[in-house]
Amino acid sequence: MKVHHFQALVIGALCLGVAVLAAESYNQHQQLAELQTAARNAPADPGPSLRRDIGELRTTLATLPPQVAALKDTLHQHTSAQATLGQQLDELGTSVRVLQALPPGPSSADLTALAQRMGVTEAALEKLSTAPKEPEATAASQSAAIREKSKAKASQPPFTLQGIETRGTIRFVAALPAGAHALSTVHLLQPGDSLNGWQLRAIRDGQAVFHVPGYGDRALPIP
Repeated sequence: MKVHHFQALVIGALCLGVAVLAAESYNQHQQLAELQTAARNAPADPGPSLRRDIGELRTTLATLPPQVAALKDTLHQHTSAQATLGQQLDELGTSVRVLQALPPGPSSADLTALAQRMGVTEAALEKLSTAPKEPEATAASQSAAIREKSKAKASQPPFTLQGIETRGTIRFVAALPAGAHALSTVHLLQPGDSLNGWQLRAIRDGQAVFHVPGYGDRALPIP
């Protein structure tokens, strides 16, 4: 009876051991399956992709120095252009200040008065041009007259004075060349200027003093 009971215990122990081993084997199979599944689902090796990204980054970094150098050149050119533009603006400002400091030109009233005097002068010239000629003289009188005319011609001014023009503090003598009738041919003379060989020496009250080569100074009335 005891033997049978011991055999039953041994068999029960063996069955229990087999069951434990079976359970352990099952658990190991389950863990192996889970490891295989995890291995299949694991991401690929990031090494090649990382090396590729690093290579592209190195290529990009290699192109940066030339771009930086080109940007520096552009910035230098821009700075030079700004300096040149500033210098030109300064010169323009100086020119504007010089122009603003110049005396103003003749007013419309001055031009109107000058035009009126020109009209009177043109009428006088036309009257002289239409005057009747003197009868012919003898050869001797003609020769004497030619000499007198030559002398008178040298002493007669080759222009007609029109008046005084004032621009700021500067005074000018307006002179119309002989034979001219247009307003645009009027010359504004300062002391030192010459017209048809006559040099203006001075402007006095109601007179303009000219130097005539070979005849000295001549004072002409200013209308």
